[in-house]
This record gives sequence, structure tokens and C-alpha cells, in this order.
Amino acid sequence: MKSIIVTGTSKGIGRAICDWFLDHGHRVIEITRADSITLKSAKENQVIIEFDWKDYDELLRQMNELSISEVDILINNAGYLKTDDLSSADLSDFNRHMEVNVWYPLELTRHLIKREVLSKGAHTLNIGSVGGVQGTLKFGGLFNYSTSKAALASLTEFMAIEWGQEGKSFNYLALGAVNTEMLREAFPGYISEVDPEKMAESICSLAMTFGKNASGKIIQLAKSDPET
Repeated sequence: MKSIIVTGTSKGIGRAICDWFLDHGHRVIEITRADSITLKSAKENQVIIEFDWKDYDELLRQMNELSISEVDILINNAGYLKTDDLSSADLSDFNRHMEVNVWYPLELTRHLIKREVLSKGAHTLNIGSVGGVQGTLKFGGLFNYSTSKAALASLTEFMAIEWGQEGKSFNYLALGAVNTEMLREAFPGYISEVDPEKMAESICSLAMTFGKNASGKIIQLAKSDPET
């Protein structure tokens, strides 16, 4: 049984990732915003921690109280998306995307490493977007989001270089369009052929196996995108 931390778990891909791991007998620590949608009663091996992304000492205190001393897999899934374009780009929106999509994964991972919570062979997956990969097709309205996900891809490579000791691995998953509430709000009327459960199965499989052989990699998981 693996111990796994997943962020952004109230719905969508994050919820599906947690359900897959729980169904396969693993222990899942879900980190979710205090103001997120109320989750159902916890299942066996499921731990739900409400966290406001500011007080990391409080987060680690809660983990210690629950006797969570070591984690095998960290999935930084929590994300923020607000559509925009270059003509109307706003600094506050840009900063919000960078804070949630880049700074929060860095801060959480860094705190877990400092406190030696990530195990020696731990695998960290940062959930990104194909829009954040150089040379891929870009879509109007996703300037802030894609830029922040490109920064997350670069951050992942630095994590692998600076924190890759003792067998720890860090990889970036560049997802295509998935039929989530976030996508529907960003692109009303567009429906992806990929549902969260299908994507979660691929993510979980990679989380369990890929880190054993590679680190600092950008892995594309895309079947469709808006307007294609």
C-alpha cells in the first residue's frame, strides 16, 4: 500500500485520481481548500485535510497528528484557470495564475522535502497542460493559464535537478482537454471526449510506475483540445 498526497480533490480530475487510488487499496491524503465543495464521508484509508495554502506548519501539524510520516507519491493537481487575452490581460489575474499553478506546488513540495516527509524513492507529478509545452498549438483566451503551466514545466525540471537525490523523481504531465467543470466554464459548449475517470487512470498508472525510470520529463497526455 502506497501513501499518496493529492491536491485539488473536491471535483474533476483530482476527485477521480483519489477514487482510483482508494479503489486500489492505497492510502490517500487529500489536500483541499477550506472553502471547497464538501466531500462525502471519508472512506477507509482516506484522509481529508482542509488547507488554505498559507499555513504550512498547520498542514504538517495535521499530518503529524494523523501519524503521516512518509509519502510515496505527491500529485500537485490543484489549479486555477480564468480565460483572458493579451489585449485585456490584468496583472492581478496573471499573479493569481502564477501563485496557484506554480508557487503553491513549489511551496508544498519544498515543505514536504524539508520535513523529510517524501520517502527516498518518492515520485512527484505536477499536473500541467499541453498549452504549457513549447511548440504545441495555443488557444486564444488561455494566455495566463498556459504561461503559468509553462512555468510549472520548467519548475519540474529544476525540481529534478535540485531535489533528485535518494531516488526522488519529479515529472510533469501535460494534459489535453478533459471534460471537467473547469473546462466547461472556460469553453462553454465544448465537450471533450476524455472524461476525468479515464484521465485519472492514466495519471495514476504513471504515478505508480514512471518515476522508477525517469525524472524531469514532460509527458503529454492529450487526445483533444478546444477548437480542434
